[in-house]
Amino acid sequence: MALVLVLVLVSLLSAFCIVGPRLIHQKNSSENPPLVEIPDWQIFYNSRHAYEAAIKQHGSIVGVRRKNRLEYIVDHTLVAEVLANDSVFSFERGTLSVLNLRLLLALPRSFMQEIDRVVQDHIAARLGDSVAEVAPVFEKLAGKLTASLKQGSRPVGVELNAEVHRIMAEAMLTLILGEKYTSSKDISSTVHIAASIATLTGIYENLSWWSRKFPTASRIMIWLKVMLIAIPYHFVRGIGWRAFKELGTVTEPSLSPKNRRISMDPVLVNFSRKFVNKDTHRISILDRIWILSVLLGLIFASVHQTAVVIVWVLFELAKRPEFIEDIRAEVVLETGDDGTHGLTYASLRNSERLDSFIREVMRTKGDTLSTVRETVVDAPLGGYVIPKGSLVIPLATLANESEEYHGENAKDFIGDRWVGTGKPAIMLSPSYFPFGLGRWACPGRGLAVAEIKLLVLSIITRANISLEGNSYDIVDPLNVTSVAPQGKFLLHSMK
Repeated sequence: MALVLVLVLVSLLSAFCIVGPRLIHQKNSSENPPLVEIPDWQIFYNSRHAYEAAIKQHGSIVGVRRKNRLEYIVDHTLVAEVLANDSVFSFERGTLSVLNLRLLLALPRSFMQEIDRVVQDHIAARLGDSVAEVAPVFEKLAGKLTASLKQGSRPVGVELNAEVHRIMAEAMLTLILGEKYTSSKDISSTVHIAASIATLTGIYENLSWWSRKFPTASRIMIWLKVMLIAIPYHFVRGIGWRAFKELGTVTEPSLSPKNRRISMDPVLVNFSRKFVNKDTHRISILDRIWILSVLLGLIFASVHQTAVVIVWVLFELAKRPEFIEDIRAEVVLETGDDGTHGLTYASLRNSERLDSFIREVMRTKGDTLSTVRETVVDAPLGGYVIPKGSLVIPLATLANESEEYHGENAKDFIGDRWVGTGKPAIMLSPSYFPFGLGRWACPGRGLAVAEIKLLVLSIITRANISLEGNSYDIVDPLNVTSVAPQGKFLLHSMK
């Protein structure tokens, strides 16, 4: 199979290409930021304090070595300059480097730009329809989780992380590939794929002593395992092969933007039309492989990252039940064409208090090194010069909890802080950038926040929620952005 052969070739090349950006041997020069030695145990277990202390002592930029890489950490005053100036600080090079996907930079097409275009053209441009397609999936899960609750019954424990990953897999398969790709086996395969790619991209590296101590060897081994075993087994032989054959039946060229917005075809079909050859009315084998690779990346990003944020929001809401009644009071169920009542894009937009709560969770959950850039030239920054090929990362906590930006109570969690301010959860700034900032801000953030609202509202309109011990554990202090907390989530019958 052509797709398998390509994966084998890529995995073998990867063994020589995934070591990340070249190691910067900084010369002793007053032009360069100070290098700060931070012990590994502080980086991985007390990361926020370690980085904040280094910046407080040495200034707005410090160089820190972590996992065989030199990274420049900057404070909140330099966020806009770093994240919004892509001609100097490259999103694509930086992101692919830290995700162990630097090999993709060698491709003749831009992988990241293609994903960006897919989301903007085929999801964000028809957000109301996208929400309508996935809403029943979230309501179905909420119904399933609460079905056994009876008044006065004991609370029911839920493996929230696993359930949310499964529901996100089903929702994104529905939207991107279509309902015929949402069998139980397809959903399980997609959950496995998302977990494998999360491992491949280094999301769980901080949790492994081996990966922390021998990062290059670990990356090579994981690449080979995922590319030669996980993806062929869980994707190529099932969903991938069926979608590959379906692409062979697409013969119509691209639709106009207007027709694309009203098309009921899944993203797979609408996106693939631009690759139809005008003479043969066929999509070439290489283009089909490219399409599936892009959509695989999109499915991973959509499933894993959104699932993690959903867990954070539900855990925080369970800890703070005083906000639930006000959030419930804003719920408006719309009547569909079939006469049933349910959540729609319009009713989600009405949920301002939940939106404020989501924004506050994302601001305060403790993101540290969440957004990265790589210099493409020797870059002047903050009175220093950052060498070409360096990773530059804003320390998000300094922006998220800055009293200059958020007032004297910046460190406090205030669930309704953003009500009436005109600042929804998707609105970004140098003081709040969980979805990035500038040209490369996440184009799918509107759908992500809508999906968070769909599941939260679907659950709290059917049940009360709590956490055992009213607490959870942070698994990875350095990567709360992509690693969900752990705790026992409980559902209670509504009185």
